[in-house]
Amino acid sequence: MNSPFKIYGCSDATDFNMKNEEISVDSLVEHYKNKDYQTLVINAQKYVEKNSSSAMAWNLLALGHRYSNNVGSALKIYEDLLKLNPGNFLLSTNLGNLYMAMGKISKAINCFEIAFKKEPKHVANLEALAIAYQDSGKNEEAIDCFKKVLDLDEKKESSRYHLARMLVRLNSYSEAIEHFHKTNYGLSKSHLLECLYYLGQKDKFYKHYRELIKRNIVNPLMASIGSHASIRFNVSNNENPFCTNPFNYIKKENITNNGELSEDLITSILEFHQSGESDPKSQPLLSNGKQSSGNIFLHQREDIQLLKKILENKVTNYLKEFSTSSEGFIKNWPKKYNIYGWLVSINSGGNLAAHIHKEGWLSGSLYFKMPSKKTKDEGNIVFSFDGANYPTDGKKFDKKSVDVYKGDLVLFPSSLFHHTVPFKSNEERVTFAFDIIPQK
Repeated sequence: MNSPFKIYGCSDATDFNMKNEEISVDSLVEHYKNKDYQTLVINAQKYVEKNSSSAMAWNLLALGHRYSNNVGSALKIYEDLLKLNPGNFLLSTNLGNLYMAMGKISKAINCFEIAFKKEPKHVANLEALAIAYQDSGKNEEAIDCFKKVLDLDEKKESSRYHLARMLVRLNSYSEAIEHFHKTNYGLSKSHLLECLYYLGQKDKFYKHYRELIKRNIVNPLMASIGSHASIRFNVSNNENPFCTNPFNYIKKENITNNGELSEDLITSILEFHQSGESDPKSQPLLSNGKQSSGNIFLHQREDIQLLKKILENKVTNYLKEFSTSSEGFIKNWPKKYNIYGWLVSINSGGNLAAHIHKEGWLSGSLYFKMPSKKTKDEGNIVFSFDGANYPTDGKKFDKKSVDVYKGDLVLFPSSLFHHTVPFKSNEERVTFAFDIIPQK
């Protein structure tokens, strides 16, 4: 990396012009395509030691590091390369993607905007910029970017999906349905179900709901809507393919009492949270508080990786405890999954409104700091079948308030609505939240 070199203008390893490259670089690309990231890192490192001016090889080495969870090494490669090639499109957009994953949204936006000036019609970078705007709360800019992507490539399903989700937030359900019909990306068909539910189209709702079940589409979003509808319309919930009785699968234990979670570990991660390493994520459901951005587990800090191991062991124990269950989320437990974590801090009078974790499978809350209770339930987590401003038709929905204290870990199906109870104490409430997310 001692001298500048030409870098091709693209944001993915497979986009490079490879005609004049050696076969060994082809093999690096194959490792990347096959997701054999460990081999990619080993071979790419050997290659750049002899061919230090190969932009493709350096990019592949960085990608290998990133996807084998050695984010620090990937970050250093991109930042060093950009010092030699300031404003380079490829490096700017790839570094932006890495910053986004780590929760450094403002830095990511800067990278994507630099890349946009170089190539304003590059779809992947434009979409990445839109998502970054969305996460930072710049909704108008995000919608504008997503629409620009679709003007350039109307078949870009991911952008159509993200645009439709933003339209749902704006209560533009009919317009959102038009977009969800045109894509199979992500949870598009379950979001379409949600739009029908908001619009009160009961017959179309149940027709679509049963079509999803026939197609073996199982996820927390469609499950939570199905549970809500069963109460609202007084219909049996037995056909819910994810979890019919989620209250039975709430598990709480204190993991400081047995020495698994130490005070030093809590303090160390709280210091990281307060350091500003991660930008706050735009969270409309959160009042008088802040939520970290990105997946905190991508940070290669010893304290964070230790916490990850503790939580993964708890998830394994949870699965063993309920292994004989006939509920769908247990029977269809993902063979491969990622663990995604973030921190939420709330100050006096604040709270987090009822929500579910649509992308998750199993969710967890670990309490690092809890305010003293001046009245019953203050600061508690409350579970319910109701949330998201779904129409209730005046029906009552059961709730379960769980007393939580410092060191408590609560695990629950991701389809279950939950919210926090506001508190009056001037102390801070800090939760480490995480999801088990099936690999696609």
